[in-house]
Amino acid sequence: MTPIASPALVGFLLVDGFALMSFASAVEPLRAANSLAGRKLYDWTILSVDGKEISASSGLTIRPDCAIGTERPFDIVLVCAGGNPTTFSDRATMKWLRSLARRGIVIGGISGGPYVLARAKVLDGYHCTIHWEHAPAFREAFPHLLLTRNLFEIDRDRLTCGGGVAGLDRMHALIGRDHGQELALR
Repeated sequence: MTPIASPALVGFLLVDGFALMSFASAVEPLRAANSLAGRKLYDWTILSVDGKEISASSGLTIRPDCAIGTERPFDIVLVCAGGNPTTFSDRATMKWLRSLARRGIVIGGISGGPYVLARAKVLDGYHCTIHWEHAPAFREAFPHLLLTRNLFEIDRDRLTCGGGVAGLDRMHALIGRDHGQELALR
């Protein structure tokens, strides 16, 4: 995976029941990197399946910027899911994720998001990880995938991480890769 030119556009697909802490730990390092650099290194767009508000597991709702399928020049798309990701099987989303993969867009999952990516068949041949709570169901449903117990995995153009603040560690690794370790440490 080659570093992304600035500003990189990151799409966050939030699935109903997503974990707010997991989402925040992924987006806040991008905001901080912009602030510390004194310029926009990252921009982000919030997506939902249908363009309607998405509810976090806490009940908080977020209004998305757009629905999946909206043409945007994404550099990275991250799926943030929580609750029970085994129940999410929206065909349009799966098709959209496969389309992104074919175009070479970097794709990732946060918390239960890797389950959605596995269901879309975009993790085959990649090392991946998932929130520990979802690991048993993931192993059972996708025994052929290369599941690790790491907090995060960056394998070529696939980015996965567990839940909670694991996204923070992964995003710091990306910021370091894209803009140097000094900025990532700050």
